Amino acid sequence: MKSRILFITRNYPPKVGGLEIYSYNLIKKFESREDTYKITLSKPIKHLLWFLPYSFFMAFYLIRKCSIQSVHLCDGLLSPVGLLLKLLTGAKVTVTIHGLDITYKNQFYQSVIPWCIARLDRVVCVSHSTRDECVRRIITCPNYTVIPNGIIPDQLHLQQSKNELRRKLENLIGISIKNKKVLFTIGHLVKRKGVAWFVENVMPRLEDSCLYVVAGEGPERGTIQEIVDRFNLQDRVLLLGEVSDEDRKLIYNASDIFIMPNITVPGDVEGFGIVALEAGSCGLPVVASNIQGLRDAVINEKTGYLVEEGDVDGFVGRITDMNLDKDQIRKIVNSTFDWAKIYKRYHDVFVKLRPG
Repeated sequence: MKSRILFITRNYPPKVGGLEIYSYNLIKKFESREDTYKITLSKPIKHLLWFLPYSFFMAFYLIRKCSIQSVHLCDGLLSPVGLLLKLLTGAKVTVTIHGLDITYKNQFYQSVIPWCIARLDRVVCVSHSTRDECVRRIITCPNYTVIPNGIIPDQLHLQQSKNELRRKLENLIGISIKNKKVLFTIGHLVKRKGVAWFVENVMPRLEDSCLYVVAGEGPERGTIQEIVDRFNLQDRVLLLGEVSDEDRKLIYNASDIFIMPNITVPGDVEGFGIVALEAGSCGLPVVASNIQGLRDAVINEKTGYLVEEGDVDGFVGRITDMNLDKDQIRKIVNSTFDWAKIYKRYHDVFVKLRPG
């Protein structure tokens, strides 16, 4: 018998980001297999003011009308809504924790959100690091399950020759990449991503043949540009800003190494790192800091290398001597993190909580 499940998410396309990708793919998998209901927000964060009460009343209505027994919250900030629904309807309520939704540095937030999460029926964490952050903050610990984020196999992979892909990349960025080793980073440019650190400390140590392409916007962009100018790296570090989905796909497939040089920032964590899976699904090896959720997103020495945080020599060495097979990387990422497998693990969580 099909189960009836309601998903509530405040991060849904056309908004762009890791949480949006997660919510969309998780819900789509359930929609194709189960009786699935959803309450979603696709607008900026300022709309939370009306979305939180709206999601509660709409969920309460749907639970009563459709005899829904399972509610899943797509991130921890929604836990007060979930707890009220659990208490007033008797539905089983679960939540996925991603990182910042449990570590956010605000006294009021920390006094409310962990308390609510602790009283839900099951907590899914996207990485072991995120689970550890939950345990630090929640004394009355519910049952934890670690389920990583997923990837749709070969969704981003392009079946074109390397030469053709690199020619298209040259047209996109406006410079020649002949005999260049192209390094790539994409994401919201905040301090924890470590891009400024990498440009300042690692790029000057790499050979001139290394070209670092950075896509994304954020508060750190000005700092990164200042470092580029200070070290005269204008020809070796390209800040592209936001890129289209098609351009993102092209850069993944035309590049040589994906870079995730994260650094520790109190109160801000990398809960997982979906971009590591996106890169791997294109056969792109990852060189990442050995911290937080990156340890779950990168399979060391198989889909990339984990380097100790702040280890300049380690990053230089792995980038210089990269020897992983791209076809093997793609195969491992697609088989390990396939959304079909991730769906099954979520389904098992819901089934175990189902009455009777």
